[in-house]
Amino acid sequence: MRRSLLVTVTNYLGSTQFYLTITHQRILIVVLTLSLLSLVVGNSVLVWLSTHQSNVLHQAETSRLAHIQSNDEKLKLQESITRSLLPATGMMIETGDFQQLLKIAPMVAASLEQLKTKAQQDQVTIQILEQNLSEVTQSRHDVGQQLLKYTQKSLALEQSLRQLQGLLGEQKESVFDLNLVPKLMQTAQYKLTLLAHIPSAWPMPKPTLVTSWYGPRVHPILGVKRMHKGIDLRCVKGTPILATANGIVTSSRKTTGFGNLVSLTHSYGFSSRYGHLQKRLVKQGEFVYKGQAIGFCGSTGLSNAPHLHYEIRFLAKHSNPRPFLNWNLSNFDGLFKQVPEVQWQSLIKPTQTKSTSELQ
Repeated sequence: MRRSLLVTVTNYLGSTQFYLTITHQRILIVVLTLSLLSLVVGNSVLVWLSTHQSNVLHQAETSRLAHIQSNDEKLKLQESITRSLLPATGMMIETGDFQQLLKIAPMVAASLEQLKTKAQQDQVTIQILEQNLSEVTQSRHDVGQQLLKYTQKSLALEQSLRQLQGLLGEQKESVFDLNLVPKLMQTAQYKLTLLAHIPSAWPMPKPTLVTSWYGPRVHPILGVKRMHKGIDLRCVKGTPILATANGIVTSSRKTTGFGNLVSLTHSYGFSSRYGHLQKRLVKQGEFVYKGQAIGFCGSTGLSNAPHLHYEIRFLAKHSNPRPFLNWNLSNFDGLFKQVPEVQWQSLIKPTQTKSTSELQ
């Protein structure tokens, strides 16, 4: 017996039972299967559509929110720029203008970046120029200092020449005349020649006290009145005694009255003597220069204290040494009036002629 499926159908009229054959069962199973698949597929499609719609709605909402935020940011930016420009320029930015500004903003930003780069390069160039300017300023300062030194040296030289001009008796002008230099050299040469060969200056390193002048006096030891043919100069024992002119040592010996005595013979008929020396440093026949030490101050011979007896002679006749002590370029002509026994004009003339010929 074939198996059959009993199906009971109940409704408001009642219940009905009937048997399904194998064929009917298969058809029913197919129908049920198709119905089930349709239900599953339909639900899946609905779920997919629902999910897709939700995503689309979410994206739309997100885009809408982004747009709103973008508009808010644009409005905020517009307000900020307006607040910045309004006090300085009085300009109000309209919405259309602002949109145009946003379009050109990238180009403006690029231009600003280029300007920034150019500004940085210009800043480096400015620093280099400032450094070069500093170096130029320093060089200018150094040149100025050198020029100042040269100017000071030039003024000092001119002052020295003026002093020389004054010492040599030439008239002083507002501007120094270089054309006078040969004449000054000629005058200076013969004057310096006379000062080097005729006794002048003090016979010791610096001036000192004169304890006895030239002329008649009472001898401090013998107690008798006699002619004092020189001058006595106080000095500390051991002080160097200097030759007052170039010359030859005529004698260097020890005597009774002047103790250790040195005599020098000079040019133009002059001679000098130095007495009471503690020690003699030169010998007879030696040549000595003006300012050379010939002995030391002492108190030998008829002397009661360390001092120097200093004499000057012209053609073997005694002359007062006093005018010769301070004889120099500044008072050169004054000596001629103080020592009238010397024929100065005839003495000076050959020296002047020789100086002129040597310059020529």
